[in-house]
Amino acid sequence: MGTEDKNLRLGSTILAIGYVALLAASIAIVSKEAEPSSAVGRHLWAGALANACLAAVEVFIVSVPLRQKQKWAWWAAALPLACYGIPILILDTIFVSSERLGETLAPQVLGLLAAVIGLILAARDLFFRPPK
Repeated sequence: MGTEDKNLRLGSTILAIGYVALLAASIAIVSKEAEPSSAVGRHLWAGALANACLAAVEVFIVSVPLRQKQKWAWWAAALPLACYGIPILILDTIFVSSERLGETLAPQVLGLLAAVIGLILAARDLFFRPPK
C-alpha cells in the first residue's frame, strides 16, 4: 500500500475503531440485568453475542480485504450501517425514554457519523482513483 492509498488506510482505520467500539454495546447489553435464566435475559445475551460477532467480522473485513482494495469489502463494511445501525437508531429514537434519549443516541450518531466518514475516505481511493 503506497502513499497514494492514505485515504483508504485512514478510512479503514476509522471503520476498525468504530467496529471495536461496537463491542462496548455488547458489554452494556449484558451488564444490565441480562439474567440468562429468563427468556428476555437469554435474548439479551443472544443479541450481545451476535453484536460482538458482527463487530469481530467487520474489524477483520476493514483491516484485511478492504486494505487490499477488495471492493466487496467496502460494501460489506457499509451494509451493517444501513441494515443494523440506522434501524437501531430509529428504534431507540422511538422507544427510549426522553430522560435517557441523549445518552443513548449520542454514541450511536457519533459512531454512524465516524463510519460514514471512514467509508467516504476509503471510497475515494477504492472507487475514484484510476487503477495503475
